[in-house]
Amino acid sequence: MKMGIKAALLSALVFPGVGQIHLKRYVRGLIPMVLSLAGLGVLVAQATVGALRELEKIQSQGGFVDLNAVANRAVASSASGDGYSPLIVLVIVGCWLFSVIDAYRLGKEKEPPKAQDRVRG
Repeated sequence: MKMGIKAALLSALVFPGVGQIHLKRYVRGLIPMVLSLAGLGVLVAQATVGALRELEKIQSQGGFVDLNAVANRAVASSASGDGYSPLIVLVIVGCWLFSVIDAYRLGKEKEPPKAQDRVRG
């Protein structure tokens, strides 16, 4: 498999930045990786806070813990959050797309030239 395609697939299917790390471009791979992990961490934290609030509310009312209500509350809190959730998702998607395209381009540069190109040049 060609280096560009392999690096792009690693960044697309494993995690952003893995393709660059495979190509030994460590800093270039760590940047989208850290940004994506930070964004995912914020989204998970928002969902966890929403779920805990729902559990506290149910517990204070002395009612039955409905896991569907807790899950719905967690999703709602991560979706609405403080208004930054859509921006965070956009940053994560942007990092992922950048990582795939950049890994493909970097891998393509490392590939040896084709036999036809060597004869012409």
